[in-house]
Amino acid sequence: MSFDLLLLLAFIVLFIIMFRRIARKNWGRSWTLQSDQRFFQSAVAAPTLIVPAGHPCVPLALRLERALPNDYAHQLRQRVFTEHPDMTEEEWNWRWVEMRRYFLICALFKQMPMFSSKVDDIWHEMLMFTREYQQFCEQFYGYMLHHSPHGQSVSQPDQRALFDWTYSQLFPMTRPNSRLWNGFFNYPLSQATMNNLYSFNEYRIDRSLFNRQTFNNVPEAKTVILYLSKQFRDHNQQAVQKTPPAKYDKQNKNQTYDTGNYTSPSDNYGLGLSGCAAVYYSQNDVQHFCSSVNTYLPADVQTLQSYSSSSSCGTGYVSTDNSNHHNSHHSSDHHSGHDSGGSSCSSDSSCSSCGGGGGD
Repeated sequence: MSFDLLLLLAFIVLFIIMFRRIARKNWGRSWTLQSDQRFFQSAVAAPTLIVPAGHPCVPLALRLERALPNDYAHQLRQRVFTEHPDMTEEEWNWRWVEMRRYFLICALFKQMPMFSSKVDDIWHEMLMFTREYQQFCEQFYGYMLHHSPHGQSVSQPDQRALFDWTYSQLFPMTRPNSRLWNGFFNYPLSQATMNNLYSFNEYRIDRSLFNRQTFNNVPEAKTVILYLSKQFRDHNQQAVQKTPPAKYDKQNKNQTYDTGNYTSPSDNYGLGLSGCAAVYYSQNDVQHFCSSVNTYLPADVQTLQSYSSSSSCGTGYVSTDNSNHHNSHHSSDHHSGHDSGGSSCSSDSSCSSCGGGGGD
């Protein structure tokens, strides 16, 4: 067999391999797009207001909406549909809601990674309108919120746990947002994070995980930060009592067990008790954190997370003795490696996706 013939056969084999890889990739992408289309078309409609009515976060949400001119949102929507022609109207509505919710959370903390590639797609398109994006940031935050790319190869369990707890205190957890954020409560809160939240002092905001710049300059953000601080202290008190948050029988409208004289934290604004459960199980039963907290989520979200291949549970940190939780917060500052005001992560921070930040 001649050398030329061998070369031709090798080329044909290589071509077949490359063709099959491309075809498999395109088939997978097509299947995912069709799956997303079916899911969001059958899902509950995206809410008009991104936070529940009456919630202390409403003024901050309204501030965000005022900072986003209608023409900017309209231009963004047009660009998204141009760049993503297979996206349905229903999916766009949900991605846009979650984009604004993420921006709102960024106003509360020094730094918050972006944990959703689908929401990050919208952020990328927003950045194409440089002037409008900068104006939005200046009006809402008072500074430029810089973007760094989302990545899925390395996780940040500590930051993700903080994101999930915060999300549960501000927004309802539903099937659409659980799908976009790859599930909730897959990691427990670390001892360092809980110590930092517990020891929050508004006169030493620089020592906390919260955003000092918005706390001092944006009254609406200060209100929400103080609210979150109180919520965590209430949840911590439940954990100290070693009494799991009471679940309710929806048919009989009774608690599923006797809590004695202890008053369980209320289901504020219809957001459920998953956040309280996350604090409790992070302190008292970290090994069963995921399965335990999952039972506090809405039933349809529980089902979605149980069958989601992207929703995996991990401990995220080495559990420590919980008995010193309320006493150890005086001894350290716990900045979680995010003390700077920029949006970029330090080289040793295991940065999966560095997103929000900018407030020191």
